[in-house]
Amino acid sequence: MSLQLLVATLALSLSSLSLLACNKPAEEAPVVAAAELAAPANVKRVDIAVNDSGFSPSTIELKKGEPVVLRFTRTTKSECLKAIAIPDLKIEKDLPLNTQVEVAITPQKEGKMVLQCWMAMVKATINVVGS
Repeated sequence: MSLQLLVATLALSLSSLSLLACNKPAEEAPVVAAAELAAPANVKRVDIAVNDSGFSPSTIELKKGEPVVLRFTRTTKSECLKAIAIPDLKIEKDLPLNTQVEVAITPQKEGKMVLQCWMAMVKATINVVGS
């Protein structure tokens, strides 16, 4: 087999593979987590500043069963605060610098939850009360 024929065969094979990759069935599309879905305009929003002092406010009061969007804006270059986690809700989210990031939640049980940096060094409290 000549080198030109081998190169042409390889190019055709790669081309076919890339077409197959672009034509995946709809059921193979990535699943979007509920926290990443856009919330309706009338849902309560809570602005949370993420700066050198940590989270502000440091305590967030929410009602059980009430949908809310937490809106984070990170203004610190701290590596510790480049992402947040709410372990009780299994939420982890990157916080790009100077960019508002929304996280939609609906707390289902009363009590306190931890909002923390990805390193679990800087923390705030989410206090969920009965409706």
